[in-house]
Amino acid sequence: MGIFLLKQIARLPFGLLYLLSSFLYIMVYHVVGYRKKVVIENLKNAFPEKTENDIRHIRKKFYRHFSDLTLEVIKMRTMNETDFKKRVVVKNAGLLHHYFEQKRSVVTLSMHFNNWEWSTCLTHYVKHKPFAVYKPLHNEKYNNYLNSNRSKMGPEMIANNQVLRRVIKAREQDEVFFLWLAGDQTPPYFYKFWLMFFNQEALFYPGPAAISRRYNYPVIFQKTIKTGRGKYETSFEVLFENPKDYSEAQIMEAYIRKMEETVREQPAHYLWSHKRWKHKRPENVPMLG
Repeated sequence: MGIFLLKQIARLPFGLLYLLSSFLYIMVYHVVGYRKKVVIENLKNAFPEKTENDIRHIRKKFYRHFSDLTLEVIKMRTMNETDFKKRVVVKNAGLLHHYFEQKRSVVTLSMHFNNWEWSTCLTHYVKHKPFAVYKPLHNEKYNNYLNSNRSKMGPEMIANNQVLRRVIKAREQDEVFFLWLAGDQTPPYFYKFWLMFFNQEALFYPGPAAISRRYNYPVIFQKTIKTGRGKYETSFEVLFENPKDYSEAQIMEAYIRKMEETVREQPAHYLWSHKRWKHKRPENVPMLG
């Protein structure tokens, strides 16, 4: 029943979709209060310099954006290449073409900011073979449904625990690929890779840095800004041309600072409802930066 309803929502034209989003905002923010405590705590910790009014303003804007985002992700199922090109402007895909012509695969680091899910449309702008890394959901039925929506634009979906295996296979087959991932997700507690992120100690997956260093794949940062309701602009920036010359901590530190800089431009559009800082660093585990 749940997936059937999602499929019907996906059929709505954008005008009705955003009308439904406005109703969803009222329910999520004013009625249910979805993760309000988490959002408030995250915002206060991330922006200690902001007043209570500032935090309240950002919080309300976050829930409006979150409601839009939720329905935009559902809408992906019925969107085609033309729909995406009307709504996602890619500014400098030529930067990636440069590496493709050199037969160099790249590691592209994105984040849970604005509409990261619509990055699946990048397959229409890049020449590399697109690999999109995802964190599997506990509910297998919804996990398969979401991945079917993501993959319709062309990317090969790779579970985060299968990335290295797929990279090795791609190298054996001489595939030049574009490895896309949002590296700001919370890893399991047994990881020991701690860095400061928005004034708080945060646990990170070291994989993006480890893979880029191991094979010297250029590290690219993808920045996506919201230019209007359902309208986004994305661009790329080289963080490390030759990551083998740097440590994993240096690579991740540069990525984190870029994320912070980007979020500060549109602070309401980060995924503040995520329990990003739920883990606490053990005293015997050092900070890396």
